[in-house]
Amino acid sequence: MAAPSEIQLIVIGDDIGAAHAIGEGTILAYQKGIMRTANLIVPGPWLLDAVQQFEANPGLDVGIHLALNSEWDRVKWRPLTAMPSLVDANGYLPPRTRDVLAPGVKLSEIEGELRAQIEMGKRLVPRASSLSAHMGAATASPALRELTQKLCLEYKIANQNELTKVHRVRTPYSGNSTAEEKVAGLVAIIESLGPGLHSTLDHPATDTPEMRRVGHPGNENVAEQRAGVLYAWTHPRVLEAVKKRKIQLTSIGASLA
Repeated sequence: MAAPSEIQLIVIGDDIGAAHAIGEGTILAYQKGIMRTANLIVPGPWLLDAVQQFEANPGLDVGIHLALNSEWDRVKWRPLTAMPSLVDANGYLPPRTRDVLAPGVKLSEIEGELRAQIEMGKRLVPRASSLSAHMGAATASPALRELTQKLCLEYKIANQNELTKVHRVRTPYSGNSTAEEKVAGLVAIIESLGPGLHSTLDHPATDTPEMRRVGHPGNENVAEQRAGVLYAWTHPRVLEAVKKRKIQLTSIGASLA
C-alpha cells in the first residue's frame, strides 16, 4: 500500500481474450505504456492466446473478468457450463447486462458458470489476483453482488469492486474522444493526482481488420476507440507526466501484497 507521501496508480485493461487485437493492445500497453493489470475474459474466443501472452509476460498482473454477456453482433462467446435459462437460441451469452436480470434466469446456473470461469482462469493463469464483472453483469443485483463476493472469499481472490483503499479515477474522456483528446485528458488526470493509491480502467486494442468488425448498433467504431486508448496509454506525453510526478505504476496484485 502507498506510503502517505507516495502517488501510486493502477491502470487496468479490460477484455483480453475477446479478440486478437485486444491481446495485442493489452501487451503493448504493458510493455510500452502504463498498464499493469489485465482482465481476462475466460470464455472469450482468444483465451488460449491470452494465456500464452501472460506466460511470456510474467510481470503482468491478471484479473478474471467474469462474463455473463456477450455484447457484439458478429463475434460472441458461449458459457463454459450449461445455462439454458440465460443463453440465446444459438447457445451464446446474451448481449445486455439487463438480460442477466430477466425473470427465469436461475441464480444456481449463474453460480455454476462463475465457478467454472474462476477455476479455469486460476488453472490456466495461477497468478490471477482479482475478479471483476464484464459490463457489471456479475454484480448487477444485490443477489449477484453477494454471490460474487462469496466466491471471492471462497477462492481467496480479491474483488476489484471491493478494494476500498483504492481511489477510482473516472476516465477523463468519452468514447467519442479523439486519440489526442484521450492523451490530453489522461495527462490532466495524472497531473491532478494526490498522494495515495488510485486506479483507472479502459480497453486498449490495436486497430486491425478484425477489430473493425467488432461492435453493435450504437457502438460501431470500437476499433478506433480502443486504439485511441492504446495510443494514450503509450504516449510520450503521458509517460513523461508519470515520470515528472514520480508516480509509481503498480497493479492490483502488487497492491494486495
